[in-house]
Amino acid sequence: MRRSTIAAGAVLVALVPIAVLLPRLVAPVVRAHGVSVSAAGWCRKGLCIEGATTGRITVRTAYLGWDGVLHLVDVHIADENAAAGVVARAQPAAELSAARLPDIPFVRRVDVENLVVEGTPLPPLSGQVLPERHLVGEDARVDGDEAQLVLHTEFGDVEVTVTPGIAGSHAIAARCRCTLDVPALGGALSDRDLRIAGNLDGAAFTGEVMVEGVRVAVEAHLGGPARLTGRFALRETPIAQVYSIFAPIVPELERAELRGTISGTGRMTIEPLSVHFEPKIAGFAVDGLVGPEYRYGSFTWLGHDATGGPIPITGGDELPGWISLQNAGELLPMAIISAEDAGFLKHPGFDIQGMLAAAGANAEAHEVVRGGSTLSQQLAKNLFLSGDRSYARKLRELLYAVEMERELGKSRILEIYVNVVEWGPALHGAKAAAAAYFLKEPRGLLTEEAAFLASILRNPRGGWAKQYVGGRLNASRLAWIIDNMVGLHPVLRREALAREVHFVPPE
Repeated sequence: MRRSTIAAGAVLVALVPIAVLLPRLVAPVVRAHGVSVSAAGWCRKGLCIEGATTGRITVRTAYLGWDGVLHLVDVHIADENAAAGVVARAQPAAELSAARLPDIPFVRRVDVENLVVEGTPLPPLSGQVLPERHLVGEDARVDGDEAQLVLHTEFGDVEVTVTPGIAGSHAIAARCRCTLDVPALGGALSDRDLRIAGNLDGAAFTGEVMVEGVRVAVEAHLGGPARLTGRFALRETPIAQVYSIFAPIVPELERAELRGTISGTGRMTIEPLSVHFEPKIAGFAVDGLVGPEYRYGSFTWLGHDATGGPIPITGGDELPGWISLQNAGELLPMAIISAEDAGFLKHPGFDIQGMLAAAGANAEAHEVVRGGSTLSQQLAKNLFLSGDRSYARKLRELLYAVEMERELGKSRILEIYVNVVEWGPALHGAKAAAAAYFLKEPRGLLTEEAAFLASILRNPRGGWAKQYVGGRLNASRLAWIIDNMVGLHPVLRREALAREVHFVPPE
């Protein structure tokens, strides 16, 4: 008994200095493994550590329990490339592995409480890091090399799944029932099915984006905070399917039949937003929107009274104030085409490149500043739609324009146009405009007079007030229109450029 007591006392005497010295040994031991600590000492839970740091990882407090489990509390990973690694950081335990914590003696498991990865959409995570990963947070879970999370965005909840890919990359899948509601749209794109699937290798993404079943192949690269560049390709897709994306803001889709396909390739930049698309459209046709009365007969559209308020107007063949295209003369239609749509006689009712250029200008200005409409689309706006400047209106007027081109033809479109467009306060149609400004019939207009009427079509009330009443003629635009009137005899062009425009005196 005496010997055993002496042995126990000797062991105790040997352990006391070890117990006293062990906290002091923590700093040099873990420093050898790339970890620095602020302080270490015994506590009720075990060996407690304050302020541990390794690389971009900091730990507020930690303790090594008597059971060999290392507990980390309030862990922060500062990701220098957060914008380029948002999805990759869905597996933050990889950062902890780099600290080589498993090599520290007596550690058999590492648990973490409140793990935060800077610059990512991940919520704080808690759970086991080593030897296996099982981390859970609000709407997020990491199991081994797989992660699932739900991102709460202004457009809707996005469900994201990350799994191991090839050669260290990550396979990404995301899905959202999203709603996009911005003023430029002219309405809300609600409950749209958006899916993304592909492979993320560092900052490079290759995969597919699908919206309401429309598939677009994408190759993109994250080049810094909020900057993304890439290429995309739309395989041949029915135009009706593409339009279905915009069904909430295009009511015409309920009664219109769309035919044809669209495909193409393009490139994009986000922040600043820039999109260049080279489409191929085949067989685009629309039925069900334009009635037979527009071929010949009378119809009603919404015009404006002298104060600018809406007023229904009825016009058409054989009604007072209506003129045939023949009675409009040659010069006025020629000037209108020059001013508003030089490609009118050649295009199918729309100009894709013009519309895309306008979309780019609008994106740069963060508002709708340019339309890109053809003369046929302008007529569609006047006959069937309001004058609001939105993408919804552009999509709608395109449907009417395509059907009018096939059902009415160029001559009839131009004839209706010169009879319904506004040329000043309560002035609708060429007959009223020619009489008000020049006391003439449309076919009796001189070249410069026809060019003036064409020049104010974009802002007829402004043209009336500033140029006609105010006497501040926009001579440069007038000359530009005359110079570009295709088919105008050179002699008539020289004479028109040399003459001044003489109006009937304003009342």
